Amino acid sequence: MAVVVVAEDNPDHQRVIAEVVRRLGHEVVVAGDGREALRAVLDRRPDLLVADIDMPHLDGLELCRAVRDDQRVAATPVVLITAYLLPGDPRLAATGALAVIGKPFGVPELTAALRTHLDAVPTRAAEPDIVPSDPAFLEALLDCLEAGVAACDRHGRVVLVNQAMRMFTTDGVGDVPEAPDDHRFAILREDGTPLRTHERALSRALAGEHVKQAEVLAHDDSGRPRWFAVNATPVRDKDGTISGAVSAMHDVTTQHRTQQYQDCENQVLKVLADFQDASDAADRILCAIGETLGWPYLRLWLVDEITDLLRPAGCYTAPGECPLPTPVSFARGVGLAGRCWERAELIWVPDLHSPESPVLPTMVSESAFTAAGAVPVHGGDRVIGVMTFFTYARQEPDPALAVLLTGLAALIGTFLEQRRAEVLALHLAAATDEYISLVGHELRTPLTSIGAYVDLIAESPDDVLLGEVRELLDVVQRNNARLRDLVEKLLDLAALESGHARLVIEPVDLAEVVAGVIEAQTASTQHRRITVEAELPPELVVDGDGGRLRQVVDALLSNAIKFSRPDSTVTVSLDDEHGELAVLTIVDQGLGVAPSEQARLFRRLYRGGNARHTGIPGAGLGLALSRVVVERHRGSITLSSQEQAGTKVVVRLPRTQD
Repeated sequence: MAVVVVAEDNPDHQRVIAEVVRRLGHEVVVAGDGREALRAVLDRRPDLLVADIDMPHLDGLELCRAVRDDQRVAATPVVLITAYLLPGDPRLAATGALAVIGKPFGVPELTAALRTHLDAVPTRAAEPDIVPSDPAFLEALLDCLEAGVAACDRHGRVVLVNQAMRMFTTDGVGDVPEAPDDHRFAILREDGTPLRTHERALSRALAGEHVKQAEVLAHDDSGRPRWFAVNATPVRDKDGTISGAVSAMHDVTTQHRTQQYQDCENQVLKVLADFQDASDAADRILCAIGETLGWPYLRLWLVDEITDLLRPAGCYTAPGECPLPTPVSFARGVGLAGRCWERAELIWVPDLHSPESPVLPTMVSESAFTAAGAVPVHGGDRVIGVMTFFTYARQEPDPALAVLLTGLAALIGTFLEQRRAEVLALHLAAATDEYISLVGHELRTPLTSIGAYVDLIAESPDDVLLGEVRELLDVVQRNNARLRDLVEKLLDLAALESGHARLVIEPVDLAEVVAGVIEAQTASTQHRRITVEAELPPELVVDGDGGRLRQVVDALLSNAIKFSRPDSTVTVSLDDEHGELAVLTIVDQGLGVAPSEQARLFRRLYRGGNARHTGIPGAGLGLALSRVVVERHRGSITLSSQEQAGTKVVVRLPRTQD
């Protein structure tokens, strides 16, 4: 008769499997979850383990790993039952299972599968009548256990301890190792504070308490945390007097980390649900990860499409920690973040001081961190960012943690792309409605003038001389020219936006372009006594289309002059930012724009209310055209303004288009 452990949390399935085993003539031990099943395997040493994949505490895959990692039961045959994974899944093959039975299954199918494996089980050898009592036998037996075992006498002196427990205890229950050079763990509470003498499990048992599954925290010589579950019980003599105590300590680090990883994912999901519209959502996500995993420093870097560099977008620094000195950007392949971006895969750095460490030497020398890592953040099929983390404990590659970090990075990437898409959709809807209205207004205005004045001319007597209607014809001609200019600019703008108008990219001295535009605009400034002050470098070369860039500068400077008050100053500056960007700034002291209108100024045909109602000429296409040209150069343009105080426009262009 064989012994079969059945691990299944569904009561109905549990009864069916147990009944099939009994009908085959074998003993069955039933467990309702993975942790209970592991204890049953260790206690009964079964001839076969039948385990479901999806179970609480320990799932079937974790149960198999725990069994294979224990030399005492590593050879136990396993049959897996699953409705969660497909039978061909590589994770099932890695368990070394004899067979995988998919759900739903029938009784004949299950019977045939189990009979095949149970018929091959050899008959169990008879239990020995006598257990060897030689102390050497007992010592060897205890040293084979992976669980730490210890016993003390009534005075608290340790009288029995196996090899696994020796790192935690010395000569008595009152000794708690403290010196870092004794290569023993310091036993801590879960919050990291040291256990006092009377709080240790063996001491509590000696005082008469039965300790069950008390969790303690320890750190190994590399500073890595490990969690243990401790059982302890008093030993009493015949008259009930406590004569000693025994305790056992089991490593539950895997289970603890599994729960920790689940908590981390839940906290990130909660942030995404509660704060998806908050400006500090990225910081909150990093905080959730750092607090649940115990990491003191995390940073999120996002790809700046203008400069093709990684720039910081979020940061978490644990309370009491000093910020880590980091560069303002990372190029592809440079530093830990840049290396992760280049490879598009998770990178582990167990030792920052290793010669192979990709972390910049300046960062290593200015921090006390021991290990680090980086995970790419994907948006669709491309890397849009990198999340880096630093820890004091040595962080070896951990497959379970790798799965968690990859999943979290995917959540962050999806969140960022979704938020960007939602913002674009809202802007598109608003811009479309407004554009239709504006096009109608801008086209109808000149057409109304043309039509009305043509009617006046048509109604004139036949003997009217041309000179008498010339003023009417001038109005028609002026509005016709305005209409033609508007249509041409709209077509040009549409061609740029669609990509049909191609840019001719070549080295352009932007300083020379700006100086030329300023000189050409001099005539428009003199009659209103407007001064243009320029701060330009001798030369600042960028890759771009010279004609289109001149259009941008001309439109922006023309706006600044048009909306400036007489006797005011327009300031133009051009700067080189870290050798990466050319930054053009134009500031006027004019009418300014209301805050409610600023977001719409870069839309086609939109003009601020103060421009429409003061008779200042324009079609509302200059800023729209400038935006498209700058974006085609992989740059950015921003505008800030205060009513009656002036407007500031900043254009950022990459120096190269590689």
